[in-house]
Amino acid sequence: MEEIAFYYIMVYIISFFGLFTGIFFILTIVEHRDHMKTPKINLNDKDLPSVTVVIPAYNEEKGIGVTIRSVQNLDYPREKLRIIVVDDGSTDNTYNEAKKFCLKDKRVKVFTKENGGVASATNYGIKRADTDLIAPLDADSFVTRDALKNMIGYLNNPNVVVVTPALTVYNPRGFLQKLQYAEYTLSIYLRRVFGFMNSITVTPGPFSLYRKAFFDKYGGYDEDNITQDIEIALRIQKNGYKIENSMDGVVYTIAPNKFKALLKQRMRWYFGFITNVLKNKDLFNPKYGYLALLILPSAFVAVLFAIAFFSYFIYKNVLDYGIDRIIEFSVLGKDMFFINLKNIKLQTILDSITNMFLNPLIMLVIVSILITVITLTLAKRASSDKRNMFLATIYFLFTYWFFYAIWWLSVLIYRFMLGQKLAWGKRKY
Repeated sequence: MEEIAFYYIMVYIISFFGLFTGIFFILTIVEHRDHMKTPKINLNDKDLPSVTVVIPAYNEEKGIGVTIRSVQNLDYPREKLRIIVVDDGSTDNTYNEAKKFCLKDKRVKVFTKENGGVASATNYGIKRADTDLIAPLDADSFVTRDALKNMIGYLNNPNVVVVTPALTVYNPRGFLQKLQYAEYTLSIYLRRVFGFMNSITVTPGPFSLYRKAFFDKYGGYDEDNITQDIEIALRIQKNGYKIENSMDGVVYTIAPNKFKALLKQRMRWYFGFITNVLKNKDLFNPKYGYLALLILPSAFVAVLFAIAFFSYFIYKNVLDYGIDRIIEFSVLGKDMFFINLKNIKLQTILDSITNMFLNPLIMLVIVSILITVITLTLAKRASSDKRNMFLATIYFLFTYWFFYAIWWLSVLIYRFMLGQKLAWGKRKY
């Protein structure tokens, strides 16, 4: 009885936490609805800022051409756009593939250097840029035609030093990529909300748009950091500047389609998040507003809840009952299913449905699911995404918590319990 009470209390707390944050974020969007529209720019304006897109690349000979062409096709004045490709000591034909573009387009410059990692390669390109703005772009990502012009207007506010894109998954196939497609779509919405709160904690590698003056004053990416895009975002917050988000500055990235690759990526992200937040503990000062009082604390609370619920779920349904159920199924086999099916009456089903909707806990969970669906729909519409998201939404609603807990548990066990270090230095992207 006590275990059942504990389970219900846990689910209630988690559901209330999710419901509170979900409603709070929706109300934030409603409060700032007059500022949801993308600031318009005049492409014929002679005073438009110049932009350099820096593409760090390591062993990307197959995809580098697609990435460069996507930048060439941006709807932005040609004379205002530069492209710098930095081959970071590739062992394949990346450099030669990139060099082909120099012959036909004088805006493209290609450099090669000794391998040092993505931050090192990006800094190399930034130092060779002479434009007003810098937009790093991962070599496995590519921009839509309208991305730049839908982002650049936010920099009319002099306190904004970087604009993050609407990052989404390209051509999601299979369970894992569709799961990430829903996750990335939700992130588009959340970054917009966090932008209103001045609380964005990551400027993604694919096409975040920076003022070059920030790099000149505060330095480039931290080359010893495994999540340099989180480190620089927190550095921007600490120095009192603002990070904005464009919900229709769409950029595509190719998401991992294998569990091992996805796990490795998430372990790096999550360990990097913990490391950088702990290095910047002073961000919990109330002077940083929502970032200190809500966003950072709720991130850690969400992790705690996910791990606690996952651990209890595994304990009760696998360790406690799992063995007996396996034995029972092995003895009775399919007969067990049909025996139980014959004993089910229509009235029993109706009574179960009625009781479900009268149960406040079930209703709380249903409302939480509805809010998540509404949030995903808002983000999808804002980014003008026409793709079918039904399966991705189903996968996300019913399985994401499971993977989220596994990713965090893996980080905690691997790094903090076993004391292992995450390898993310040279030749690691």
